[in-house]
Amino acid sequence: MTDRATTHRDIAVEVIASLAAMVGRDVSELSEETRLFDDLYFDSTSVLELLMRLEEDLGVEFDPETLQPADFEKVGSLVAYVRREAGA
Repeated sequence: MTDRATTHRDIAVEVIASLAAMVGRDVSELSEETRLFDDLYFDSTSVLELLMRLEEDLGVEFDPETLQPADFEKVGSLVAYVRREAGA
């Protein structure tokens, strides 16, 4: 992971920026309470695309074996997953 993204807040900012770029929304429209499937209409393909983008943007590699549906319920749960996987 990049040196600058180490705290929950830092990772949240990075994840929200990547997500906003992916879905074509302004960063101010997204928060940790934004629901990926219900609010952003994500599907399984969108999740995979987001994970690949985050791997590139954050310099972290995700283990598919650790993925749980709850990790993608909201932006905040995704941030927690990224943080766990990055060991931050």
